[in-house]
Amino acid sequence: MPVYRYRTLEDARRALWLKPGDPRLLRTIQWVWAFAAELAGQRPQPRGLRKFRTLEEANADRKHWESLHSQSLRNTRTSRPANPHS
Repeated sequence: MPVYRYRTLEDARRALWLKPGDPRLLRTIQWVWAFAAELAGQRPQPRGLRKFRTLEEANADRKHWESLHSQSLRNTRTSRPANPHS
C-alpha cells in the first residue's frame, strides 16, 4: 500500500473522495453496504405488499417484525465468541 504525503489537511480530505467512474468506487460502495449490513444484522422482512385495515394493525405488524429482528440480533451476538483482543 503506497504512502502519500499531503501539504494540508484539505488536500488529504479531497484525496478521500472518489470521482465518478473511478474503478475503486464500486468496491468502496460494496464494502460500505457490507459493513452496514454487518452492523445492522440481517433484518427479517416479510416479502410483498402488505395491506392493513387500520393504523393499529399496521403498527402491530411493524412491532412484530421489529421484535423478531431484535431477537435475531440478540441470538447472533450472544452466540459469537468473545473477541480476545478487546
